[in-house]
Amino acid sequence: MNYILSGWFTMKISILLCLMCVLLMACSSTGKVTREQLKHSHWQLIQIDGRLVKGASPIEIEFLDALQVVGFAGCNRFFAEGNMESEVLKLSQLGMTRKSCGNTLDTREMRFLEMLQQGASVTFVNNKLQLKGQQTWQFKTLDAEPLTN
Repeated sequence: MNYILSGWFTMKISILLCLMCVLLMACSSTGKVTREQLKHSHWQLIQIDGRLVKGASPIEIEFLDALQVVGFAGCNRFFAEGNMESEVLKLSQLGMTRKSCGNTLDTREMRFLEMLQQGASVTFVNNKLQLKGQQTWQFKTLDAEPLTN
């Protein structure tokens, strides 16, 4: 009888440990991003190439129906049509306001928008959105509930 209970208990512990490992890997791994996952999500820039972004005007990007994209590029508001192919986001028909905010902000804004027009690979890493072109731009969600892989 003890052998049966011992085996049963060991099996339960093994299953529990396996489930915990799978859950931990899902939380920390890079996830593929689909068009549907981006829809109705709102993000704010927190890092570029691993360096925290400082300043009063953080870049924001929001994905609407049919992958329409709107946002704030640090100085100007923008809007565009988004397209996702093979986990690469590419913007077209970009429109934006046209004010200047100084060399630093203008340069960051230009790099961000050029990356999106040329195509940026999109991944989720630890519930953060990562857009990668020549640089890696990491965003935190501004939505009430974080997206899942």
